[in-house]
Amino acid sequence: MLTLQESESNSTQPHEIKKNNIRMTGVSFAVIDQYQDMIYRTAVTITGNHADAEDVLQEVFFKYFRLHPAFESSSHEKAWFLRVTINECKNLMRTIWKRKRTDFDPELLVQTENPFSEQDSAVLEAVMHLPEKYRIAIYLYYYEEYSVREIAVITSQSEAAVAQHLVRGRRKLRKQLGEELS
Repeated sequence: MLTLQESESNSTQPHEIKKNNIRMTGVSFAVIDQYQDMIYRTAVTITGNHADAEDVLQEVFFKYFRLHPAFESSSHEKAWFLRVTINECKNLMRTIWKRKRTDFDPELLVQTENPFSEQDSAVLEAVMHLPEKYRIAIYLYYYEEYSVREIAVITSQSEAAVAQHLVRGRRKLRKQLGEELS
């Protein structure tokens, strides 16, 4: 998914790529491999569009390689990637171009390489139809397995707000899935 072109500069280290003041090494590629799927799934969940999710994925990694952030732990690193992904998605959704487009297709996520059972697919599709604030909270809680406290930190919301989003999101899911299963 993520592609970077090798520059013409002479690299002193093997497997080093330089482009626009971004330096990547073999260690950097390990970070891409580790977080690429999570970032992409999160971006598709929020944007509802594969092309936009790919744009967000690239922006997140460009930001990572430009900033070279230091992390206290692997969980802090994962939370940073999720926070930046959510912010990039929100920035994309705020653009005039995106607001005028109406190409949100929740079924795209369910149709591609779906490792879920039929019932799980129905749930995932229902999650994709939720409003963004509920969708983010449900996704982070159930699919990325974060606690309410961790989601509050990642989304810059209070724990009470996250808990309320989960309650309301679950209620909407029950109503939506109850109608579909009847």
